[in-house]
Amino acid sequence: MYVCLCNALKCRQFKDAAKAGARDVPSAFKACGAKPRCGQCFEEAARTMANAMQADTMAVAAE
Repeated sequence: MYVCLCNALKCRQFKDAAKAGARDVPSAFKACGAKPRCGQCFEEAARTMANAMQADTMAVAAE
């Protein structure tokens, strides 16, 4: 699913950026080689990244 229409960034790209160390939306854009434009996607991008980080934390805790 597309999260950022301006840059054609999908949820997978924000999840991957979070797993690679991006801790906020602007750093995720940087990791994707893009710049935020209108800002309409920030809330969904942040939610997507938080869910990815939480899933990683839960996976580590289960081990």
